[in-house]
Amino acid sequence: MLLIKKIDYYGQLLLVVCMVVLIPFLFLFGVGIGMFLLGCWQLVSALLNTYSFIHTGYKKQIIRYWILCLTDLALISLFMLFENKPAQDYMMILLWIALGGAAFIAVYYLTIYHRLIELISLRNELDGLTKSKH
Repeated sequence: MLLIKKIDYYGQLLLVVCMVVLIPFLFLFGVGIGMFLLGCWQLVSALLNTYSFIHTGYKKQIIRYWILCLTDLALISLFMLFENKPAQDYMMILLWIALGGAAFIAVYYLTIYHRLIELISLRNELDGLTKSKH
């Protein structure tokens, strides 16, 4: 199971690196596509790993992640609801805030996911040491 988590984590990191490398060629269009793909990937990853986060002592961090995600998705949804209304300028401001927040949330998830993987690796290593002593 740890191998799958590591593949998931490094796949997300590879996508981030590709987004950064492609900025000179695709400009913000490439970053937008990359953020959408990364966001979807991280939502699925977080859904599948929430149980692991809760049972390894990262409950507060994963709850904070879900609150940030839901708030960000609400801002983006609000923009889509009022896209053609008189308050369009204000909605554009909210959209840019939400997109900046999405980048922050992606980095936050990668950080707590890396900590989770390190903790699980350490626990597996310690379990192996204690089993070999008996």
